[in-house]
Amino acid sequence: MIREWRLLFWVCLAINSVVEAQNPLGLRASSALRGILFGTAANVNNLRKDVDGGQYNSFIKKNYHVIEPENDFKPMKLWHGINNYNWSNCDWLLGATTNSTGWAQQNGMQIRGHTLVWANDKNIPNWLLKQESSISSEKVKSLMYDYIHAVVGRYRGKVPWWDVVNEAIDDSKNNSRPFNLRDNFWYRKLGPDFVKYAFIFAQQADPQAKLYYNDYNNEDMGTKATRGFEMLKWVRSQGATVHGIGMQWHIRVSKNVKFADQHYQNAQRLIDNSFEFMVTELDVAIQINDGNPRDPNDVEKQGLLYRSILKYVLYFSPKCRALITWGFTDRYSWVPAFYNGTEGAALPIDWNYQPKLAYWQMQEELARVLPNGNYRLSPEYPPNKCLGVYDNNITRSVIQLYDDGCNTPNKKWTITWLNHGTYRLSPVSTSVHALSTYNTTASIGEVKINNSLFDINQEWVFSSYGKNLFRIRPRSAWWRALSVYGTTNVGIIDFINGDNKRWTVTSI
Repeated sequence: MIREWRLLFWVCLAINSVVEAQNPLGLRASSALRGILFGTAANVNNLRKDVDGGQYNSFIKKNYHVIEPENDFKPMKLWHGINNYNWSNCDWLLGATTNSTGWAQQNGMQIRGHTLVWANDKNIPNWLLKQESSISSEKVKSLMYDYIHAVVGRYRGKVPWWDVVNEAIDDSKNNSRPFNLRDNFWYRKLGPDFVKYAFIFAQQADPQAKLYYNDYNNEDMGTKATRGFEMLKWVRSQGATVHGIGMQWHIRVSKNVKFADQHYQNAQRLIDNSFEFMVTELDVAIQINDGNPRDPNDVEKQGLLYRSILKYVLYFSPKCRALITWGFTDRYSWVPAFYNGTEGAALPIDWNYQPKLAYWQMQEELARVLPNGNYRLSPEYPPNKCLGVYDNNITRSVIQLYDDGCNTPNKKWTITWLNHGTYRLSPVSTSVHALSTYNTTASIGEVKINNSLFDINQEWVFSSYGKNLFRIRPRSAWWRALSVYGTTNVGIIDFINGDNKRWTVTSI
């Protein structure tokens, strides 16, 4: 009964039709077209069990490029003693040997390794803490070296990014430690050098991996962000490699993010000092009662906030490498338990795998690059031509290029946003028809006009190249492009750089 009530609640709030909500283009395709990576934290056991009738896995595969295992790379889960590791889930995910593959590679996923050194006693293996008083600093340094080399070395070349050190800066206003570092096992044994050593060892273990420091409450120009920034500059001055900073973004719906504000200023400060960054653990908590929002208006605010953070990511791309949420469905969110049930509903998908407004806001921000209207479509090459339809009112009429001024209705196109991430293209001369694809996976896919059937073969996505230039791609093969081939023929061809695959889209 509770599940049914929650489903009804979200459906009543949705601004999209049920049909559209059931079949969005997906964040994976849309973000790829914008040149950024979308990711989610995931529970590896859920992946292995293919939970919830396969919904968990299928949603991830449709919407994300990057998986950040929630726990399986953390020392408490992986490191059971000196030279004693539990590789089971990590091997299943990535493969146990250099030449083997796991679930991630088999499903086109990249993995973000989280985390090698967590600077908090609550998250350091108990067997290690128990030895603190009896082992020397040199032994501790050796243990860190062995551990990082074991983990990073085992998956060398398979993990593009590592959170080398996690949450090392204390939340307190001031303490006596450099950079306001936390009091933790690593600091007590090695001082601030523990941060330096961790990065040095990780770089030795995989020189190709990008190495990150990860923390929360470091998104703006506040004291904690500044301390972390200064710490990493110092680490670099000590000869260690640090590529980037992970900003977790565990926030509440009351947060505001606007262009040129402190969040943008902080990101620019990082870029100006040759750091890249990622949004690594985004969720947006709202106040709840019995699992449901206390104020329905918060759902709309949440959606707009997700969109504003996506705009921030797009603005700084490619220096901002990815947007990763800490999970994707409220069914497995950490937030309600952490806040004793007073806050939650923090993720873009609800408990029943239904997209919330946050999902649709991000889908639209990524994919809606043109307003509805009438347009002329001209290939960048050959110039002075336009796309039109031979207007004989016969179903599946021929698409061709014209060079006669292109002012008649059969050479103009009505482009309409379909809310779920795609567009429909109809000739102005025959609005009951739509641009359609056939055999899109053939060496050259067909393009024709057919009756408007409102199916996937009549849905198109656009990727912008500036100055009204776009690639136009069929939804069913969004990695390919509408192209001119031969002299004047038009079809769907694999993406290769060339001006015959870009179109000038002119509003008329």
